[in-house]
Amino acid sequence: MVPLPLTGLNEPIPTTPPRAPGSVRRTSTIDMRSIAGGGLALDGAARDIRTAADGHAVEVLDQARVRARLDEAHVLVSIATSAPDALTEPLVGLTVRRGFRDAVHQHLPAKAIDSTALGLLLDELPVAALISGYALLYSGELGATTPSAGSLQADICAGWRSDGTMIVSLVTTGTLPVPMGPEVNSLTDDDPDGWHEMAPLPPATMRRQRLIDVDPGAPHAVRAMFRDTHADKAGRTTILHEYSLATTYDPEHDALGTVLATPHVLPWDECPAAADSAARLDGRAPGELRELVRDELRGTSTCTHLNDLLRSLANISALASSTG
Repeated sequence: MVPLPLTGLNEPIPTTPPRAPGSVRRTSTIDMRSIAGGGLALDGAARDIRTAADGHAVEVLDQARVRARLDEAHVLVSIATSAPDALTEPLVGLTVRRGFRDAVHQHLPAKAIDSTALGLLLDELPVAALISGYALLYSGELGATTPSAGSLQADICAGWRSDGTMIVSLVTTGTLPVPMGPEVNSLTDDDPDGWHEMAPLPPATMRRQRLIDVDPGAPHAVRAMFRDTHADKAGRTTILHEYSLATTYDPEHDALGTVLATPHVLPWDECPAAADSAARLDGRAPGELRELVRDELRGTSTCTHLNDLLRSLANISALASSTG
């Protein structure tokens, strides 16, 4: 497949916002790499820090790592975490798709996963397995198995609408288009302590990178973002998807304020319209968000990638309690 020229929206976040004194920041990454002979390797890391009163020094509050190996059907073959191995052993043999997150909560003790860095990484595994297909698309490995238009779930989001660029191209040409995003810029140059340690992205690998900031105050100011990147076989790294959002959190009433999502990099002209769906979270309690996003944010007015960012706000009450 021949990549298309720059399409959609291409305005990457120039740098990570500065950390406020007393704020708590959660960062995470999960790398997705195809394994020779079939299967998928998922390697994740996450860290929570609190920034000191001087605005620079950091205190590590929590951190975790996860290494998972999936077979071609996305069945979990092995998993190693920063927690004792026996903790996640019951997850081996499960399919890392719909239902996996419920299984995590069924098999693991609440204290290990509720609002923790480890819980975030385990929650990320299904979406990482899902979006890992982008790496195959960009590498050309999907060329021989391009799905038919009839087999795709059209209208599941703004980018996959039945009358949109991607589906129309598949119907008219029989191939999935490959949009080329902008080259990646560093988000750590201005503040090396602002992110957990991240190695350069290896060739033929995808990465999802997340951040949540919760500032002290009443109400708490909240900022979040995510970025999906892909390194091709030559090592050239481009941004596939990127969103940021801003809101507030009032712990007295356990409620969000106005939720504003800003798209920065998206592949299709139809995608940015989904940003308006974030307003459906206005005034809601963080504890409601996982079910709300799953049950109500569907269809062409939404974005599956933005939905995952919105779900991440479910942990802000715990993060807010650690500010100071």
